[in-house]
Amino acid sequence: MNPSHPAWHPPPDNAGATPSERYLSTVARRAFLSLWSHSNVYTDEGRSNGKGDGKELCDLLVVFGDHVILFSDKHCEFKPHADIEVAWARWYRRAVEKSVRQLLGAEGFLKNHPGRLFLDKGCTQPLPLDLPSPERAKYHLVAATRGSHAAAVEHWHGHSSGSFILDNSIEGDAHHGHPFHIGWPAGRQRFIHVLDEMALDVVLDELDTVPDFIDYLEKKEVLLTTPGVVVSTSGEEDLVAQYLMTLRDGAHAFRNIPAAFDYVLFPEGEWTEYEKSPQRISKKVADSDSRRWDALIEMQSGFIRSGAALNPISGLPSEFVSPHYNDHERIVRTLADETRLSRRVLEKHLKHALSINERGRRFARIAESPWRPGRFYVFLTIPKPPEDTYDDYRAARFESLFTYCHGLKTRFPTATEVIGITSEPIPLEGSSQDFLFVDMGNEPLSREVSAALKEALDEAEILQDSTMKLTRRKTEPEFPFPFSQHGFDGSHAPLNRAQRRAQEAKNRSKKRRQ
Repeated sequence: MNPSHPAWHPPPDNAGATPSERYLSTVARRAFLSLWSHSNVYTDEGRSNGKGDGKELCDLLVVFGDHVILFSDKHCEFKPHADIEVAWARWYRRAVEKSVRQLLGAEGFLKNHPGRLFLDKGCTQPLPLDLPSPERAKYHLVAATRGSHAAAVEHWHGHSSGSFILDNSIEGDAHHGHPFHIGWPAGRQRFIHVLDEMALDVVLDELDTVPDFIDYLEKKEVLLTTPGVVVSTSGEEDLVAQYLMTLRDGAHAFRNIPAAFDYVLFPEGEWTEYEKSPQRISKKVADSDSRRWDALIEMQSGFIRSGAALNPISGLPSEFVSPHYNDHERIVRTLADETRLSRRVLEKHLKHALSINERGRRFARIAESPWRPGRFYVFLTIPKPPEDTYDDYRAARFESLFTYCHGLKTRFPTATEVIGITSEPIPLEGSSQDFLFVDMGNEPLSREVSAALKEALDEAEILQDSTMKLTRRKTEPEFPFPFSQHGFDGSHAPLNRAQRRAQEAKNRSKKRRQ
């Protein structure tokens, strides 16, 4: 391995080979962050005796814990023809069907050979992330296709956004006779998300964290695979709008389909309404501060890739050492496993802790994740005593964080994992941050471990009943200017059979008038 490129450092050409691939890499890394997003990953297929180039697996690979997202990117010119079905079928074969074959092949390879992935075509730099075992892995297949949008707008005479119409009644080669419609391109045995250029931008801009993105894909898949129900929507962007405007038990969702319904139509226009709404505008403004959470993750990711991330735990009592203390990727992955709303809330807690700057005063803010119940954060700031060297100060600071994190379960029995972040107050140039992850598990502490931890807490005067305020799990409205519970007005309910036939007759009449 080239010593100038540490294991986590991406090679210089790891950003996409074509302009389209580079664009996909840029928008995906902005959403999924750089440590988990890898462009043009290769397998060692085709190499013999250490010679030859590897085979490209996919255009973008995202590995995030048990989730594996495979992207295929195809930018194909849509060549006009007198018969739109002929033009569409030709483009569909080159863009969609080719992407589907690549994605299915890549998924199959990962299931059988998860350890044979490399960042370069010479197969000298192994993928630094361990892929989950096929038994645990959750694969998501995304075909990013470009080149059809302008032709679709022209075909619909400007009365459509130009994104693909989603229709789960269409399967396989039947797509050839349905211009600009997408259903089951791989057949009903495997669902693949097909996003054109407009849909890709909307999805990755509105759902710009790994948990937000995956939650949408999974719920969309459940919706479109509802047994016995035909689902049709005028475009992916309208589906995104409907998902974002509907909340159920505090989480985004699609509206429930009544048992008697066999057809669901999402009409065009929900995205246009949502995009310009004061609710979305207020959300975007409120989300702006959460970007500092992303920056914190990227900063630490840079240290990991360069090999500069430290393990400041030496010298601490061995009975308290977590087996995960030096798992740097696990720590930042936990930070990234927060939704955009959750990052907004946690950033406020961190900002408050950093603002407390009183000489000789240690300050800790403890908060439970709004997204993952049982996940607790300790935000600890300690001013540096003038008489201490920086190394001594940092070691003492980390020891305090260590005690906080391990002792937290004695005060919060529901804690299953704890993430600690410590820094100087109000970080200035030259400041540092230390991170710690502790896997508490779901079982209660044994009597012996609990007694030892409480003794350590008492000795360090940490988490004392007299000074500790009970931290409650809380969040804030995602939309400072809220929607109604079921969206804007609840008017877009699923259609029953009679309503569907009436709608189809109305659409035919409208088409004849155009």
